[in-house]
Amino acid sequence: MTGWPLQRVLFLQKEEVLECQKEEVVTFFKANLPGSVVEFAGNSAQVLEGAHYDAIITPTLPWLPEALSKLKSYKWLHFLSSGIEKIWSMPFDKTELLMSKSSGVNSAAMGEYAIGAMLHFAKQFGRFQHQSMHRCWQRIWLDELTERTVTILGVGNVGREVARRAQAFDMNVIGVSRTVRTVEHFDHIVTWEDMTPHLGRTDYLIVCLPLSSQTQGVVNEGIFEALKIGAVVIDISRGGVTSQNAIIDALNKKKLFGAALDVFEVQPLPCKSELWQRDDVLITPHVSGTTPFYLARALEIFLKNVRSLEQNKKLYSPVNVGLGY
Repeated sequence: MTGWPLQRVLFLQKEEVLECQKEEVVTFFKANLPGSVVEFAGNSAQVLEGAHYDAIITPTLPWLPEALSKLKSYKWLHFLSSGIEKIWSMPFDKTELLMSKSSGVNSAAMGEYAIGAMLHFAKQFGRFQHQSMHRCWQRIWLDELTERTVTILGVGNVGREVARRAQAFDMNVIGVSRTVRTVEHFDHIVTWEDMTPHLGRTDYLIVCLPLSSQTQGVVNEGIFEALKIGAVVIDISRGGVTSQNAIIDALNKKKLFGAALDVFEVQPLPCKSELWQRDDVLITPHVSGTTPFYLARALEIFLKNVRSLEQNKKLYSPVNVGLGY
């Protein structure tokens, strides 16, 4: 390799998952980075004391700090996930090394989930599933996504993929971002300060924001009060971005027609939560980003970072320490 040497790589993973992933990782490195040696560890005890690595590929494992503390040196951490909020409370230095994330690794899966959740409510699949369990034949008039307005909070990789798929259903697509700019597949991009009038005509609100100090609890009573009556909220962000109490209150007041929730402030969702056993809520256990292509895509993003370092001396998908994601 030229430019940015990548000779020795450590791949960390949960022990029970590692055995399923080893062969795919080895095959990937042989095909794409034949000059690199990749080693594996399924727990901190398996990490070689005093070793040096050019790069470490890892999820946001709870034992990551312990594993890093055993190393003599390392240059770069690449996270297998796009959400990396767990690392900020971990005791290791984040200022003197390269850090990248797998941005967009699950965009396709989450885009499909968002469309599926909108269809779940538009076509009343929950009602018909309940009717089928009771052998009940009762017809109702169904809605359509055509010309409905979807507002997407966050126009990153996931938000853009949701917009692309929503546009294919002939929906009106609005994006909410920190800055106004032209983004493909969005009809309009507005700032947080200017979004209130648009919320008043929103049929579906998709939350796909990263979790940071700026976004903690940002989807709250104020947003639900501004939403069009009868709107549906779909949360595929991170637990803590959306206030669950605010959702429950909006549902109870019939401000919302329904909610599809994949992430929660406390996970697993406690049995005592008022969100359980509601006809107007679809609960899924943080699975919107799961896909059989996850590891392959995360490794491809890692490779894009390698090539970017070689050619441009900068990362393709860096972690922004200042913004917290």
